[in-house]
Amino acid sequence: MPEIAELSDPDFTAQMQGLVHQAEQAIGSREAAAKQAETQKEAEEKALKSYQSLPQMLKPLQVGLEAVGRATLENKQLLQKMEETAATASKAQQDLPTLVTELRGIIEQKNAVSREMFDALHAELKGYKDDFFLETVHRPLIRDLITLYDDLSEIRRQAREAVEAIALLENASAVGQRLRDFETHLAHHLDFVLEVLARLEVSQMPIGEGVLDKRAQRAMAVEQAETQEEDLQIVRTLKRGFLWKDRIVRAEEVVIKKWKEGFLAAPPSTQ
Repeated sequence: MPEIAELSDPDFTAQMQGLVHQAEQAIGSREAAAKQAETQKEAEEKALKSYQSLPQMLKPLQVGLEAVGRATLENKQLLQKMEETAATASKAQQDLPTLVTELRGIIEQKNAVSREMFDALHAELKGYKDDFFLETVHRPLIRDLITLYDDLSEIRRQAREAVEAIALLENASAVGQRLRDFETHLAHHLDFVLEVLARLEVSQMPIGEGVLDKRAQRAMAVEQAETQEEDLQIVRTLKRGFLWKDRIVRAEEVVIKKWKEGFLAAPPSTQ
């Protein structure tokens, strides 16, 4: 049997070392590749886990963005309302003088109506008061005083006529003087009666002239008018009229003319 030759060739050793080294590199490469693959797998798993947890991570951000959106919308609506309010306030400020003027006019109108109502009520109450005093207190006294004035006036008129008649007679100076003194005394009494009536707010009406006023005058006698234009003309006053305040308590009594066509015509001949 042949003997195995001893391996002492340096090239063989180098080759073996090279093979060992290559084997080691291959093993190392495999381990590195396996480690890299494992690392990549871990990275992929980590990335997958991160991707799966991304919605949860982004949820607070989403909630915040939604809150910001709502706040922005609310602020926009608030700003819009503020702008509308400012525009309304500006318009109201522009219209304020007109509104104040209108309100002042309404208030003045209401005050005027209130014053008119108050004045009307006051006048009505005053009318009731005047009617009450006139009918229950004043009228009887005023009527008696006016009657007294009429009687004294008539006596004075007769005394004046007597004085004028006596003045035409001879040796009648003493009687005439006494009648004149009597007439003067009556005049004083008439003035006193008028003074008492004035204290009761009674005054004489002016003597009527012109055409008959049926409200303030009363015709007591009639004379024939010569022309139609003289119809209802006042001839003379018989008794003076009297007022209590602005009310007629005794109408003036007068004589008037009355036109009646054919009244003065000559009667027809009987021949």
